[in-house]
Amino acid sequence: MKNPALHQEPRYEPAKVIRLKQDTSLLEWLQSSGRLIPREEKEVVARSGDEDVELEGLIDEDGYDFDDDDTSFNSADTLED
Repeated sequence: MKNPALHQEPRYEPAKVIRLKQDTSLLEWLQSSGRLIPREEKEVVARSGDEDVELEGLIDEDGYDFDDDDTSFNSADTLED
């Protein structure tokens, strides 16, 4: 299979340095080559206030209750080798 982008280099010799072209940035290259695809515009859905009211009913305003083993860490609880 012939692929000019691939070639073999000797294993124990230093690799050749590829010079960077400072002419254009990556973004400019993508735009000029037609490879930059614009995003599709999404419809913005307006949220109603009803959703916020429903969520407020589910949220506990006192905070979260933690179990005793969640809030403290004892060195005796660690695994020994």
